[in-house]
Amino acid sequence: MDNLFFQDKNQIYKVNLHKEAYNQIIYYCDRANPYEIGSVLIGNYSLNQTTANILQITPPPKDSIQAKYNFHRGSSGLIKVLDTVWNQGQYYLGEWHYHPNMSSFPSSIDKKQMMILSQDKRLKCPEPILIIIGGHKGNWNINVRLFANNKEIILYNL
Repeated sequence: MDNLFFQDKNQIYKVNLHKEAYNQIIYYCDRANPYEIGSVLIGNYSLNQTTANILQITPPPKDSIQAKYNFHRGSSGLIKVLDTVWNQGQYYLGEWHYHPNMSSFPSSIDKKQMMILSQDKRLKCPEPILIIIGGHKGNWNINVRLFANNKEIILYNL
């Protein structure tokens, strides 16, 4: 499998999900089923700042809370990881999340959380990306959204 590319209908926002990062997400989703799981997207931006490159993800922090129909991402160890990658020119780009055996469509809680994250100045990420994986092994589906200026923007697989 090659990288996955996503873009909004106006061709303003673009995301390049590297296959290694996608494979990491699928690995954690497969292991977590039937429980929700998630964590952080890490990467950089193209030189012309038009494309977010998701290069890696973090595993779910140890203090995360998993259940069949909800998930709370913890923060244990994330600051250290984000500081380390920052020094390598990589940054927090958003969140990934798994909806086991269900649709990858974001819930109202997912959307609200991302709006809050988009306004959190400490993250230095005013346009966070949300990747939701739905389904199960052999039938994965993916949904990519970006949250900017108090708006939810749907990105489509190219």
